[in-house]
Amino acid sequence: MANTNPPRPAPTASQASSPLRVFARHPRLTIAGLAIVGTCLGFRHVARSFRENELRQQSIPGNRYVSVERSGGGL
Repeated sequence: MANTNPPRPAPTASQASSPLRVFARHPRLTIAGLAIVGTCLGFRHVARSFRENELRQQSIPGNRYVSVERSGGGL
């Protein structure tokens, strides 16, 4: 009995998967990660603007600047 199936094509190397594919495969994890990063960057921005404002007030001549404790520790 003769083989009637057509010959198979030679196997080819599969394309390398994109490193960004992990974001498409796990969208909830991606959104959670972006939310965490956004929150951290927001806190850094607020802290930096407090610091710059304080330094700007200290550098004004004749300004009676008084440093304020912001730790919330009480008396």
